[in-house]
Amino acid sequence: MMPRRSARRANFPSPTIQMIEPTTIILPIEIICTIISLLPACDVARCSILSKQWKRIWLSNVNWKLTSSDYPSSRLGAEQQYLEFINDVVVFHTGPGIRKMLINLTNHGAFHRSVVFWMDYLASHYPINELDIDVNGPVVPPASLFSCTTLVSLRLVLHDARLIIPTEVHLNSLKELCLEHPRFAESGDAQRLINSCRILNKLEFKGCAGNPFYDLHLEINLPELKVFNFQSSSDYIYVHVAAMNLEIFTFKGRNLIISEGVEFPFLKEVNLDEYELWIQYRIFNRRRVPTEQSASKMHKTVSSFKMAKKLFLSQWCTEHLSNIQPEINLPNFEILTSLSIEFWPNDYHANVMLYIINCSPNLQQLYARTYMKTRTDVTEPLYDYFHLQLKYIEMDSFSCSNVEMRLVERLAGCCLQLRRLNINLISEIEQPIRRNFRRVVRSIKKLSPTLIVSVC
Repeated sequence: MMPRRSARRANFPSPTIQMIEPTTIILPIEIICTIISLLPACDVARCSILSKQWKRIWLSNVNWKLTSSDYPSSRLGAEQQYLEFINDVVVFHTGPGIRKMLINLTNHGAFHRSVVFWMDYLASHYPINELDIDVNGPVVPPASLFSCTTLVSLRLVLHDARLIIPTEVHLNSLKELCLEHPRFAESGDAQRLINSCRILNKLEFKGCAGNPFYDLHLEINLPELKVFNFQSSSDYIYVHVAAMNLEIFTFKGRNLIISEGVEFPFLKEVNLDEYELWIQYRIFNRRRVPTEQSASKMHKTVSSFKMAKKLFLSQWCTEHLSNIQPEINLPNFEILTSLSIEFWPNDYHANVMLYIINCSPNLQQLYARTYMKTRTDVTEPLYDYFHLQLKYIEMDSFSCSNVEMRLVERLAGCCLQLRRLNINLISEIEQPIRRNFRRVVRSIKKLSPTLIVSVC
């Protein structure tokens, strides 16, 4: 008779800390530090219970990412506890030094008073390479931050804090600089900061506030600058660009000036959104002199981007260019493959769009967005000559105006290689207009059996 098997389950030992400890003890310190550097902040702190070796080693982590999601703000006293936790990380670090620090506490708490101490301590005691600060409140960076020679990447969200730049700035290793919502104390502070960073590859000013008591002139002439992003609505900031090695250029604001004779042979992407205040524009438009000056400046600016691969022009750029036709004389955009353009539904704007398209023999993608503004009663013949390689066209906020209908018919008829046409209608279009538009779409579809037309 065979022995009966016991129904009792084998008593496997539970995975306790005592079992984990011998395994972790034999790990080299370099591997442990690498593991820790990949974990979120709270998980790094929890590693201290794994073994005696890990008890204090979590403070040697060189890469820190501290965010509001790391602590439950609804719990009583949670903000104070998290504040003390960050203080421990910054002050009692035991490793070779903090290299990367990201602090994003915008959702909860008011940490902006403590963050000045953190920045000062990080810049003075550690070989910090990357610093990213965004807290819920205005932050004035300490003077020591601008003398940190190890910084490679710096991003500060200042929330309109009064930024004071010291007389001497030593950011010799800085390659990426991003300031969001800065307000410079003196007119020369911004330029002194830019001039001290001679090896910058990326420069971003977002929401830069101007001062009505003085004009702020920014001279962007860095030889190694590849990415430039400027966004501001101030009338008192003038941006002069002469960085010839730019690859990505983004400008949203006013008073852009391209230096005389400067070309950008390495451009990959251009986003140009230079706008006007509508009330002022209507007043100036009666005199015509300021409008003609803006049109000439815009013509020069767009011409300097002739080597771009991707180009975005806002509605005001199109409006300024429309004020000089039929004398418009843009150069050929030989390598342009993607064009995004905003326009008002009139023939002036439509002709500007068609002119740029005709100057781009290698253009393959067109994104056009309509804005219902003014001058919709203009009637002029559309350009009727094209040499196009367009394969994809998308029109957004389509209102089915006569100009838009003729524009679509002209593009579809001249683009023999067109494979897809997407049109997004606005919701306010009435049914009779929609039915008429469907007839136009069916006629376009007959031009090529392989053309895919989508209307939504």
